[in-house]
Amino acid sequence: MKNIMYSTEPIQLSLFALLSDLQILLSQSNFEYLSQKLPSALKPLLSQLSANDETLLKARKLALGNEPLSENHSQLMAMFEQISLKNKTKTNLQYAYASKPLSPSSIFPEESVKNVEWQEGFVKGIDAIPTAHAQNLSLWLDHFDTLLQCYTANIPSQYDATISFYDFAKITSAFYVALTLADKQNSQPILLVQGDFFGIQDFIFSGGKKTNEQSAKLLRGRSFQVSLFTELASLKLLEKCGLPATSQVMNAAGKFLIIAPNTEQVKNTIQQIQTELNQWFIQNTYSLAGLGIALKEASPEQFMDKDKFAALRKSLFEQLEETKLQRLDLTQHTESVQEVDYSKGNCELNNYFPVYKENRSLISSDQVKIGELLAKKDRIIVCDYDSNIYQNNDTQSLEMNIFGYSIFFTNEQESTGDFGKLAKNHKIHRFWDFSLAQNTQQEIWNGYARRYINAYIPYFKSTDQYDSAKYNVAEEEINFYQPKTFDYIACEDRRFNPNKEQYEGQVALMTLKGDIDNLGTIFQKGLSVPNFAKMAALSRQMNLFFSLWLPAFCAEKYPNAYTVFAGGDDFFLIGSWYNIQQLATDMQQAFTKYVAKNEEIHFSIGMVMTKLGVPVPRLGELAEEALEKAKAVEGKNAVTIYQRSVKWAEWENLLKIEGKITNLAEEYNISSAYLYSLIQFTKQAQNPNKQIENTMWRSRFYYKTARYVTDKLHQSECKEALDNIIKLIGQDGIEKYKENFAIPLFNYFYQKRH
Repeated sequence: MKNIMYSTEPIQLSLFALLSDLQILLSQSNFEYLSQKLPSALKPLLSQLSANDETLLKARKLALGNEPLSENHSQLMAMFEQISLKNKTKTNLQYAYASKPLSPSSIFPEESVKNVEWQEGFVKGIDAIPTAHAQNLSLWLDHFDTLLQCYTANIPSQYDATISFYDFAKITSAFYVALTLADKQNSQPILLVQGDFFGIQDFIFSGGKKTNEQSAKLLRGRSFQVSLFTELASLKLLEKCGLPATSQVMNAAGKFLIIAPNTEQVKNTIQQIQTELNQWFIQNTYSLAGLGIALKEASPEQFMDKDKFAALRKSLFEQLEETKLQRLDLTQHTESVQEVDYSKGNCELNNYFPVYKENRSLISSDQVKIGELLAKKDRIIVCDYDSNIYQNNDTQSLEMNIFGYSIFFTNEQESTGDFGKLAKNHKIHRFWDFSLAQNTQQEIWNGYARRYINAYIPYFKSTDQYDSAKYNVAEEEINFYQPKTFDYIACEDRRFNPNKEQYEGQVALMTLKGDIDNLGTIFQKGLSVPNFAKMAALSRQMNLFFSLWLPAFCAEKYPNAYTVFAGGDDFFLIGSWYNIQQLATDMQQAFTKYVAKNEEIHFSIGMVMTKLGVPVPRLGELAEEALEKAKAVEGKNAVTIYQRSVKWAEWENLLKIEGKITNLAEEYNISSAYLYSLIQFTKQAQNPNKQIENTMWRSRFYYKTARYVTDKLHQSECKEALDNIIKLIGQDGIEKYKENFAIPLFNYFYQKRH
């Protein structure tokens, strides 16, 4: 029998490494059950498993670096708690993860956790993988990788309590494949392959004359397309280089990282693929977007030595930046001059593109279709472009050929099956579950490889009530199970006032953009003893907050929040003006828990309120400007709204004051006109030395308030009302928060608008 350990079959090499580590982790009976369920082509591996294989031991060292190792960890401790940008070493960790299957809630660490039995669920979870897919090992391994993640991402590795078994085993497997296939005489056997999608903002927010009419579907379709392009580019690299799915160790926010063997054949193949990708993006996006690939050769010492590893990580970041400056290789090999036919006019959804049919370009038509299908479908089939898949309401394809692949959206397995015949014939390259958890407790293993490339969008439900007085939109415009239009979303904060028998509240959108502060520094300097497994784990965990928890949380608590994109380290949301503020607050509080209350890890956001009709590109620009203002606050960790920037702690206090203003206004019948006049005092308090009259804001505020109380209230109420208003609005409000006190005032006004 052929010695599998020295086989050149990368899938078998990957499984050899994974199974060798699983044999140590699992009980004998559970490992035997797992072994029985393996595809028949992989069972010869079982007789050759060895935890002490020389190359496997070396791969583990590359994954773990020179960190002092210990064994027999009972709980996975929160790596976030260890991170420090102030060179502080944190050893007495308090936060851990419960040994539960992956769900939006189980990714949060807790101070006190109880372990639950997970091994039986894991080994029996393999039964959910479609049987027919076992005859397509590449497809099966991708499914198995997700199964492994779902059940062992909260289990500690054998050697480090802050690295999950999943991250350790996957990185070890990737290094094992690369070391085995690399040229043995090469002192730098590892090739790190980075991919980065550039032009995301231009691609998502580019406009046309009908962009706003289709904005709800279009924005989500474009964002999903970015994730799809990145996944498919990575897949093309893996397939052409002969590497398994497990060699891709990071993929989030338009970036990916592959661990490959450093051979001339692999490097030449990658160069050829880069040329093909450049040409595809020029022909299909007219240079609006692209995907750059950066290569970094590395020796084992660069993963083992702390200083050399720091230099390696720094060079990886620098290479990506350099790749962006060489986008599409326009000065070298790419055919950059295209013959484009604009005889039918410009695409109504993107002015850059020519019309393909029905006043839309090919890529824009697919974007709208994606926006429609995301609310209806759960899975994606990536197959050969000439695959003969029958299309109906349950299974529909995109029209565009993406890097030689054809993309089909299909329903859950119960409706459309597992497409076993095509899988057996290797016509299907990947079969991804992109369904969203409908609540934060829902486990996510469904038998298929998962990609976190979907995001929550509101859609019309038959169970909802659509009062025309609230929405001011014709009922015939409601299409159930289609994305809600921004016209509807903008009305969601209107509330019925029974005293006035009418709806109150501003009709407006709030656009939010945010990202994690100092993320590059966190990756480069945050861990006192860094290694590659920790770097991959940190990337995966950062991404899961936005790509797994946030969609489920929106579905559960904020069903009218529209996610344009959320993943990696950044997020972009659109919703009704007040609802988005509440979501932002809940997100910040949840993120604090997610990072084990580490005060050095936080995010900033910018919010901008607009009326309906503002062009989509402008929304992106305004949100970016607001985010930049938040980032400009010393120490960041801030939020910008209404052109004012505050720290999160101050933001929470201002929201509490807003509630007190509402109570005060109701108790003493305070008019909106009086409250609106206070904004001038907040400006004067902010700049007391700018003009001499600014120093007089206190006396003028007191005089105005005293006059108002005397004119509007009964004499018996005046003193108490004056004291309460002066304290809450004057001392605790304007005096303390100055111009930022306008934030709760604006919120109060907008809630009272008719």
